[in-house]
Parts: sequence; C-alpha cells; structure tokens
Amino acid sequence: MKDDTLWEMQWHPSDGGAFRRVVLTRRGLRGVLMGLGLLGLAVLAVMGALPLGLRGFLTSFTVDAARHENRALKAQEDSLREQAVALGGRLYELVQRGRRMAWTVGTSSQSWLTSCQLPPQRGLDDGSTIDWLTQVGERIETLGDELAAAAKGSLRCPLPSLPTGPPLDHLRAVPVSLFGWRESPFTGKTLAQYGTILAAPEGEAVLATGAGRVLFAGGVRERKANEWTRFGTVVVVDHGGEVATVFGHLRDVLVKRGQSVRRGDRLGTVGQTGWTRVPALYYEVRWPVAGGSRPIDPGLVTISLPVDELDARFSDPTAGLPTGWALLEHLVGSGVSRGPAHRPVRHDPQHVPRSAR
Repeated sequence: MKDDTLWEMQWHPSDGGAFRRVVLTRRGLRGVLMGLGLLGLAVLAVMGALPLGLRGFLTSFTVDAARHENRALKAQEDSLREQAVALGGRLYELVQRGRRMAWTVGTSSQSWLTSCQLPPQRGLDDGSTIDWLTQVGERIETLGDELAAAAKGSLRCPLPSLPTGPPLDHLRAVPVSLFGWRESPFTGKTLAQYGTILAAPEGEAVLATGAGRVLFAGGVRERKANEWTRFGTVVVVDHGGEVATVFGHLRDVLVKRGQSVRRGDRLGTVGQTGWTRVPALYYEVRWPVAGGSRPIDPGLVTISLPVDELDARFSDPTAGLPTGWALLEHLVGSGVSRGPAHRPVRHDPQHVPRSAR
C-alpha cells in the first residue's frame, strides 16, 4: 500500500543553516489516531475507576450523617409527643378542676356539666392530639369566663368563705377512704361514710378550707351528741349559706367557739382520737342540697381532694347515701370537753395564713 504524504511542514533558517521538515503520511496518521484512541481509553478507564472509589468513600460519610440527623429528628419528635401527652394530662386535670369550681359557684351555664374526653395517650396520631389540645384549650377559656361571671353574681356564701382550700398540706396527706360506702375496719360491715379520711403524720397542721366562724371546737360531753364520739376531737366551721366543714380525729384544738378564721388558718393538728387506728383527719363538707344542709362529696368543693365518678357526683352530690349523718344541732348544743385533747388557743405572730401568701 502506497504511503502517500498527506501533510508536510518545512523550516528554512535565515542564517543559511540546514532546514527541517515534518511529514505526515497516511500510515503516520493512522498511528497517531490509534495512539490517541488508546490514550483516551486509558484515561476513561482511570476516570471510571477513581469516581467509584471516591463515591463509596464520600457516600459513607453522607449516609452516616443522614442517619445521625434522622435519629436526632426522631428523638425530637418522640420528645414532642411525650410533652403533648403530658400537657394533655395536665389540661384534662385543669378542666376537671374547673368543672368542680363551676359547680361550686353555681354557674348559670350548663356547659361545664358536659364530660371531657380523656386526654391523648401514647400512640395516638398527631392530628388527633392537636385537635384534642385545641378543643380543650377553648373549653378552659370558656370555663374561665363562666367562673369570672359567677364570682360577680350571687354565691352560696362569699367567695373567700367557699371551702375550696386544702385541709392539710397535700404533700403530707394521703386520702385513704373517700366519701361513699366503705367497709368499717372495726365491725367489718359496709357503712355510709359522709366525709373523706386523710392519713397524715400526727401533729400535722389542720387548716381552715375557707373563711368562717367556729361553731364547735373540742370533744363531745353530752349524751345527745354521742353520734359524734366516733370522730373524737372535732372542729366545725360555719361558712355561711348553709355551708359548713367538719374536722375530726384531732389531737390539738387551736381555735375556740365563736372565733373567726380565714382560709389557711390553723384549726388544730392531726391526731388519733375517736374511731381511727392511725393518725388521720376526718374531713366533711355540709352543703345546701335537697332542701337542707347535708354532707356531700368533699372533692366537689375542696379541689385538692380526689373524686370518684365526677359526672355521677354532679348528678347526685350525696351519692345516694341515707339520711343517717350526725346532726350539727346536737353537737353545737352540747358541752365541750376540756380534757387533754383540747388545748388553749395558740397565737403565732409569725404564722401567715395561706390565703395571704
């Protein structure tokens, strides 16, 4: 095959030296093209191999970073869900307390009577949780407006006199027997209990749950008031409007008959007098229902106390208990024991009533 010249270049020096030339023939062109092709393939092979290793190296960092970020986001999401569930529980308790307060002050609206849906639990979808929180938030606002309006209206007794405060420091007292039917630890029989029993350390301060006047303070002496002996040393506070509170099983009495008290004032101390096997406080609320003042579930009014079956209590605050409670008239008309259980009134100048704190 003839090797034809395709291209030629010559250099002729101006000083008369030997000239040079470059000749490109067909064979040479084929050789150049083949060399360039091989070089190109080699470059492509190297470039194809290097990104694969680099890609794996870089991907390992990218995947680890993404996994770490996903774990952080998942932990944050779980934390927010836990917070939402906890907030739901607190809001539910707030609504239940608001409903009890609305019943206590006697709001004209009946919206408080409507049962509140149970708070969101773990596993509930986010949309349902948000809807529940929104609805309950609106309900709390409505209850607040109703309570504010009721406070300006006609109450059963003045607002400071309503027995809504705690009879004991809630951190040092445990409800051991609630209002309703219970088995007597002495006879084993099922008896009606017209108050709530709170176990607490002996000597723990017993507090007035609302402002009022002391009707009775001490132990029972006269036979006609024997029905009160099972409560041991007793203090009774009249809050007005046929509302009264009874405190039993006291060790010490720190007030006297006719004395005015404010919410949070000390009435006495927890004891073990009367029918009780441990230091405890018997606490009872008398309320104007069914045509007269009679015992109702204390938890309806005294917000710090628990209530069984709240909706049922709204319908019947007396829980259908029979009319066999001890009469205040017998106690108030009786004498007062001056034994060791009754001690002189103590005036502590450093004591600040809780209502003023």
